[in-house]
Amino acid sequence: MTKDRRLIVGITGSSGVILGIRLLQTLQDSQVETHLVVSPAARLTIQQETRWKIDDVLALADVNYNYRDLGARIASGSFTTQGMVVIPCSIKTLSAVANSLAGDLLTRSADVTLKEGRPLLLVVREAPFHRGHIRLMDVAAAAGAVIFPPVPAFYTHPPSVDALINNMVGRVLARLGIENSLYQQWQGIPPAGPPPAESGSIDSLPARIPAELLSLPVISLATVGADGAPHAASVYFVAGAENGAHYLYFFSSLDSQHGRDLAANPAAALTLSPLVEGWREIYGLQMRGEAQPVPAGPQWEHAFQLYLARFPFAANLKQELARNTLYVFTPRWLRLVDNWRGFGFKEEWTQA
Repeated sequence: MTKDRRLIVGITGSSGVILGIRLLQTLQDSQVETHLVVSPAARLTIQQETRWKIDDVLALADVNYNYRDLGARIASGSFTTQGMVVIPCSIKTLSAVANSLAGDLLTRSADVTLKEGRPLLLVVREAPFHRGHIRLMDVAAAAGAVIFPPVPAFYTHPPSVDALINNMVGRVLARLGIENSLYQQWQGIPPAGPPPAESGSIDSLPARIPAELLSLPVISLATVGADGAPHAASVYFVAGAENGAHYLYFFSSLDSQHGRDLAANPAAALTLSPLVEGWREIYGLQMRGEAQPVPAGPQWEHAFQLYLARFPFAANLKQELARNTLYVFTPRWLRLVDNWRGFGFKEEWTQA
């Protein structure tokens, strides 16, 4: 893939390194070429806060640099980029940027970004702030930086920490002018009372289904055996799109109960829903469709990369995955249930 834009990404030692990792994951299959600098402190934080290995994080970027390499091309304004984001940004890095202290490649790149008039987003992750922190943010902002603390948006009713991460990263990318589907835009306060149920084509799914539902890690999959006996199981899944069509991928053994069921009858149903505490928060998707094994080839490779990006721990389970089969679920009918929009609210789609 030829990429027509460049973005410098800095990850520092502040808590919240998963934000930088998710941003890199999101841009892997985009038109944006990522240039990554990871500070020594960030390497420690990655080990403490995530299951990622530093080499795997570096591999997410198109190009990565040594933190001390002040001779790298991103240290020059003649190397054109769309801008830079430091995510997360430590107070130490904020102080260096505010005071034009370019003692390493990360802060030099940030200083170059400002002097060239390009966007610089500092995702400052600290709390609470004292007056010195606030003063530094003011100085950096006066120089042209955008101060973008990772403050979650709760109007989306996030079903998980993962959904909060996606929403924050999506908003950061949007501020940089990079379109994405990670975040949910505010649509206004819905009218009082239960809205009428709606229906439509599955083709309208991207604009109608909240992205955080498709970012949940587990589905409940229901199948029917050759003897007519029903069966349900929870499986990890990842959502993907190809040529305008939407699919759900999951791994399972051909010898499992639902593997045997699907061999006899590919028809299946599933649900996706977050854990909630009150009736008004009941919210999720119901689907009917077919699940088929994915043959070796481009679709399998694409789906596997999506799966690894969603579940990095799977990279350490290669032997186990090799003994399993990758399935693709193609929805033919969907129903959104959302009590927040009215008790018993339902919206349905069918294949056109």
